[in-house]
Amino acid sequence: MSLLEEVPVRRNALQSASGPASRRRVDGRFITDEPLAPYDRHVRRELASWSAEALQRLETAPEDPMERAAALARAHQDAALIASYLGRPNEARLICHAGLDCVAEQAETSGDTSVLLLGFGPLVELSRLDARLGRTDEALGVLERLSGLLRGQGLVFGALTISPATWARIGPGEGGAEGALASMVAIETLRTLLGSGRHEAALEIARSQAPAPADPVLEAMRREAYLVSLCRLDRGEQALLVAALWAAEAHPIRRPIFEIRHAEALAAFGDPVRAHAITEECVRRVESRLAAGPATLFDLAIAARVSRLLATLGDPLAAELCRTTLPAATSLGDVPLTAELALRILATDRRPEERAEALEALRAIATGSGYRIPAVERAVEAEDGPLLARSLKERAPSYPRLFERLLGFPPDALDRSSK
Repeated sequence: MSLLEEVPVRRNALQSASGPASRRRVDGRFITDEPLAPYDRHVRRELASWSAEALQRLETAPEDPMERAAALARAHQDAALIASYLGRPNEARLICHAGLDCVAEQAETSGDTSVLLLGFGPLVELSRLDARLGRTDEALGVLERLSGLLRGQGLVFGALTISPATWARIGPGEGGAEGALASMVAIETLRTLLGSGRHEAALEIARSQAPAPADPVLEAMRREAYLVSLCRLDRGEQALLVAALWAAEAHPIRRPIFEIRHAEALAAFGDPVRAHAITEECVRRVESRLAAGPATLFDLAIAARVSRLLATLGDPLAAELCRTTLPAATSLGDVPLTAELALRILATDRRPEERAEALEALRAIATGSGYRIPAVERAVEAEDGPLLARSLKERAPSYPRLFERLLGFPPDALDRSSK
């Protein structure tokens, strides 16, 4: 069923609001494929402290079988993410597979088949890793195999095996694993399709899925994917119609998503005046939320997206919003988000003091965070000259030990074997 058929569209009012802009061709600069729906966000912390804490949690894992299994699964997921951010995707993949082995072993040792559900985490990380590497078909293949459980097919992936009979015991039930798995697969599929530019497929899936009132995050993701895909496919009239509707009717928690998307769509289809008016209102709400504090990662993601749209519209308010948001992002500790805000200040603000503050934040990221972010390195090198190369142990001192504890051999053994 079409999304447009699921909601009480006040077609005449909304069409008159969309105006002639809906007949222009899309300007893709204003549209972003990265979803704002607040699903499974994690703070991308400095890699040294992140890996040290992951190792500490691993070494102090509790004795209770279920708690221990959960702690071990978390350690594998953290380690895989750290490896990915270190730019070591092959190691991240090995860690994910080791996580599946660990889950299967813990389930067998404890005799508790519900432990097998912890294997979903490493499988999703595998899918995301493939997606980041541009291996879209492989990423979707992992999700398709996971969704086989929902069709009664069971799952065999490496050491992880969940038979249809086992799934019938541990999956169904109100608030159980079946509903969570269905939402997870749907959300990850839409994210992967958007990220790879497969907008026709994303549109078709978003249109065909049934409404999910029990899972508001999935419903927000579904609508966002639908709207982004309409814009990318140059369907301005439909895009502006649903953007205006959902911005007006969304729950207050998720309304910022659709207000920003509405402004993006207006700008993309040639109505910058109305786009700017909506964006200014978004700025006021963002600044109010930041002043009330403490800011959440979702708050900061919204602020960064609003600043991006302002910058694309050529509004100097973008720099002011980034300066307001930068301390909160630094305090929360999300390195890539901090980098995005600081880089935008450099790109949009000509004042020496503000630029110096942003550049100092970028220096800290380039030399102390463990991340290799090319745009950050270019900005720092333009001021300071070439950066010294930093070894793996300098970027994340605890990571080699964490990897060895999980896999039984150090990561440099892989380096030696590849030579």
